[in-house]
Amino acid sequence: MKHIVDNVNKLELTFKTIDLEGRIPGTDSIEFLSVEEPYREGRRYSPFVRVRYALNGVKQDKAFPLDVDKGIFLSIDDNVLEEKLRPIASKIVEILQEHAAQ
Repeated sequence: MKHIVDNVNKLELTFKTIDLEGRIPGTDSIEFLSVEEPYREGRRYSPFVRVRYALNGVKQDKAFPLDVDKGIFLSIDDNVLEEKLRPIASKIVEILQEHAAQ
């Protein structure tokens, strides 16, 4: 778990990390590594998570934002990439639901 203090909004969030390596099929160039879920005071803070990934084998500093409630990636400006990621988003949501049930 990673603990972050957001001084702008005066929030203290803890991020739970769920490993995705080998559990989600990638695309030609993208490998999915982990999901970071924000928690505040022991409860999931929002429906949004960050999906960490590697591009052409290089781990990226940025993450794909995912709306868990809707089962879609956000802020994907490439229509072809968005289409490729759509089925992957639902698989990540399934993993998060399984993880929450444990």
